[in-house]
Amino acid sequence: MQKTGTLFMIVSSLIGLGIILSFYGNQLIYEDLIKGEGQIKFGKNLIIPVEVDNKKTQSGVYAIQMPVFKEGITTKIIDPLNKEIESKLISKDIFEGRFNITVSGTYKLIIESTDEQEINIFGVIGPEPDAGKKALAYISVYVLIIGLIGIVVITIYVVRNRRKRIS
Repeated sequence: MQKTGTLFMIVSSLIGLGIILSFYGNQLIYEDLIKGEGQIKFGKNLIIPVEVDNKKTQSGVYAIQMPVFKEGITTKIIDPLNKEIESKLISKDIFEGRFNITVSGTYKLIIESTDEQEINIFGVIGPEPDAGKKALAYISVYVLIIGLIGIVVITIYVVRNRRKRIS
């Protein structure tokens, strides 16, 4: 029985480590993203600026989320030279996109609506996280899965051993 207690402690530690890595990984991934939230309608846009260095990364990411999907929402990415480098019509309540970073400076995510009724919207923009930060997020998931599988296996082992001892 002492062996199973030790095994439970090990897999419980793996689950705890996975949770900690998950929080830390998400913090690293989202630390460079600039967030914005507001009400938009026709003539009232949400603009989220971010300062980006093209020596550090050549691609950026942006995302928008709306609690209730509305037709007629568009996003634009404006580069530091005030050129529109991307424009998308949003067709679902959560949207993610990528854009190329060609020059250093302030990039802007502009969220517009063609509807007169106000809608609450949330947006983020920033440099794309590097591979190391993304890997940490995947590692945390794998550690959690291994810990959960370990708990299931140990539970089955304990139940079978108790049945053998009772018989």
